[in-house]
Amino acid sequence: MQPLRSISELPFRCRPALELLNLEQHRDAPDLESTQFGFCQVSALWLDGRADRAPVCVTDALVLAVHAADEPEALSDDVELEFFVEEVAKDYSVTVLLSAFLERWLPAAFSGERAIVLAMCNPHAARIRQPKAAGRTPVHYALGDVDSWLETDEHGRRHICLEAEAWRIAEHA
Repeated sequence: MQPLRSISELPFRCRPALELLNLEQHRDAPDLESTQFGFCQVSALWLDGRADRAPVCVTDALVLAVHAADEPEALSDDVELEFFVEEVAKDYSVTVLLSAFLERWLPAAFSGERAIVLAMCNPHAARIRQPKAAGRTPVHYALGDVDSWLETDEHGRRHICLEAEAWRIAEHA
């Protein structure tokens, strides 16, 4: 694969939820080396804000898994994303602002789910604006780092949980 010339050439595709969120194997700590990205639809997942209120169950959700750049520029209303594209070369990456990324890729991924969840670290606690392609569908995003976990309840059912400092819903312009 040649170096990417535009955001449209990113290999951003639908993947199984457990694979996308790095939950196929049991782990005791977050995997800070994971650079996977893509999207998935889930029937339900929990958003757990450590400094916030009790965990919230979000149903019928589109999950967009993307990564903030290692040392992103501090922006009050956007996040600098970084995509590692191993198909091009080992350690090859490109950066793009979340707003531009959503403008291009949300219409391709969104198929009318009841909620959109950005599984994305937000190190500078940027206030995210509602993307036009989301319409009135709530877009959940985190403040701080996001960790994914597969939790088992007292009945043996497994649930995807995304944990962050706090969770917010994107603001309409």
